Amino acid sequence: MFLSRLLEKLKNSARKRPLLFNSVIYGSFYTGAEFTQQTYSRLSKLPLSPVSTNIEETNTFKIESPLFTRIRKFNEKLGLLDEDNSLQLWSYNWAQIKRYAIYGCFIAGPVLHGWYKWLDSFYKGKTMKTVVPKLLVDQFILTPPLIIIFFISMSLMEGKSNMFDECKAKFFQTFKTSCVYWLPVQFLNFLLVPPSLRVSFVSIAAFCWVNILCYLKNTPVSKYNNNHVN
Repeated sequence: MFLSRLLEKLKNSARKRPLLFNSVIYGSFYTGAEFTQQTYSRLSKLPLSPVSTNIEETNTFKIESPLFTRIRKFNEKLGLLDEDNSLQLWSYNWAQIKRYAIYGCFIAGPVLHGWYKWLDSFYKGKTMKTVVPKLLVDQFILTPPLIIIFFISMSLMEGKSNMFDECKAKFFQTFKTSCVYWLPVQFLNFLLVPPSLRVSFVSIAAFCWVNILCYLKNTPVSKYNNNHVN
């Protein structure tokens, strides 16, 4: 009884306020995925890489423009900067979790809501002539800039002086991984799933993808640079 009422309320919310509903859903998945990653690190008794990586980054700050100084102060007020404390390596990095919540709710959620709304209206039908172009447009038009926005926005919230370094190092590997994951997932989505259930299907698939994305984000940049050198 309770579950049916909850589902009915969710359906009403999705119908009355789709943008807000989808933004909250995506934000929850991004936040939950990062929380899952950190929980796994704690259970495995591994230090959380985002904190140690950001400690190294903060030590590289020498000369900053007034704009970046203001951005860092603003991020500090919001509690988005990692603490430079080795004791934090074994606890949850709440600043990192906040950053994923902000990205999911205020960037990824609204962008994906508008994108799929346009995509379904422009490419109507489930024939192969419709599904294949729709799939290619989704993967090769939306995904690259979305990956770039992800790394740059996260770097800005982390207060990094060079917001492009991580994007340059990780973009290609992230895009390749997204192709392997999303092309078959979206093919099934566009071919079999009705538009009314599109967001629900993508949200479930997105949770798995965000866990992969969190892993790639948490991998130190130096590892990617070493791979390029080798």
